[in-house]
Amino acid sequence: MLKRDGRVLLWRWRRNPLKRRSDVAEAWIGLAAVALLLPLVAAVGVVMAGVGERSALDQGQGLHRTAARLVKDAPATPSRFSGQADDRVMATVRWTMSDGAPKMGEAPVAAGGKAGSSTTVWLDDADRLRPAPLTPAQARSQGTLLGAAAGAGVCVLVVGGWWVCRVRLDVRRRARWDRAWAEFNAEQGHRHA
Repeated sequence: MLKRDGRVLLWRWRRNPLKRRSDVAEAWIGLAAVALLLPLVAAVGVVMAGVGERSALDQGQGLHRTAARLVKDAPATPSRFSGQADDRVMATVRWTMSDGAPKMGEAPVAAGGKAGSSTTVWLDDADRLRPAPLTPAQARSQGTLLGAAAGAGVCVLVVGGWWVCRVRLDVRRRARWDRAWAEFNAEQGHRHA
């Protein structure tokens, strides 16, 4: 008999007159959850990582870089609340659109830039300012994070389903146990208050 810390392992599959059908069902549900969890988490994680990476790279399609000039001095230090990941700040820039008309707008530029200095901005096909596209390494890391989150979500769903099944089986076992005690007490002539 396999024992670990005083507990009998695999008891739900052994012959035992006290074993209930719900014990066997619980064991098979647990085994199915493990068998489903391992390949499903890996598959969903890999697929979603690829989708996330492709999506991040596709967002940069159709963007083109163009030269722009700072209209006024850029702040020397980025605000903590700017949302920029590096030492970039938002500043007013002027660029020339594809039809030759000048245009101004707010774009991320290097902190501390002086008015009239040159910078690069990214435009879409309609000559609107857009954030710089992600590099392949950034897209890969974004896809990896998405894949990990999707894998974790699958874990939560599978383990949550297993837990719900266990709780329902426990409720049924308690109800049967209460009925058995009520029958026993009735046979013995005991009154239940």
